[in-house]
Amino acid sequence: MSGVRDFTELRIWKEARAWSKAIYWRTQEAPFARDQRLVVQINDSSESVMSNVAEGFGRGTQEEFVTFLGYALGSLLETQSHLCAAYDRKYLAKTEFGELYASGGALKKAIVAFIRSMIMPQSGVRNIRRTKSWSERTAEIYERVTGQPPPPPPGTQRQAGDDNGRS
Repeated sequence: MSGVRDFTELRIWKEARAWSKAIYWRTQEAPFARDQRLVVQINDSSESVMSNVAEGFGRGTQEEFVTFLGYALGSLLETQSHLCAAYDRKYLAKTEFGELYASGGALKKAIVAFIRSMIMPQSGVRNIRRTKSWSERTAEIYERVTGQPPPPPPGTQRQAGDDNGRS
């Protein structure tokens, strides 16, 4: 992502836009255009792919960007499902359906590859790491402030002579 200053520079966004545009123009032709419910659904979901890429880019953290790329993948698969419905209803010829579906598949591969490149070590704006638990963060603060290792959690260390009268 180095050097990219605007979401419109991202290849995956450009491909998602072209795919959404191709789907939109096809939905404007008869008999597809008469199925208003499917037209709205397929156009909304295909547009959502590019919108989620843009929104994730603007969120400011790599973790949120990856989350929104996941949403983009979900919208992409939803769009492919709508393409299946359009084909089943004979709104798309087999070749048209195949081309649009395959374009979605290629876009899916590109998004997945982009996600992988971002989460590889030393990549992206900031590496995604396991979030430390509250206890781990508290222990680090204690050690930083006091200069001493933190005491063990309560109930984990037995006191000397604490055998409850048993021998």
